[in-house]
Amino acid sequence: MTPDEPAPRTPEPLAPEPPQREEHPIVAWARAILLGIGDTARDMLEAGRQAAREGLDEGWRRFDEKTRHRRR
Repeated sequence: MTPDEPAPRTPEPLAPEPPQREEHPIVAWARAILLGIGDTARDMLEAGRQAAREGLDEGWRRFDEKTRHRRR
C-alpha cells in the first residue's frame, strides 16, 4: 500500500432493529380475515378463467365439427 492510497474502509455496524410491537388481537383477526378473502377471490377468479378457457375450446370444437367438411 502506498501513502497515496486511502486506507481500506471497515464496514459500519448495522443499526440495531427496533423492538417489534405486539399486534392487537383484533387487528390480527381482521388481517387474517382480509387475507383469507383475498385468497378466496384469487382462487375463484382463476377457476372462472379456467372454465372460460374450457368453454371457449368446447365452442370452437363444436364449430369445427359443424363446418369442417361442409363442401363435401
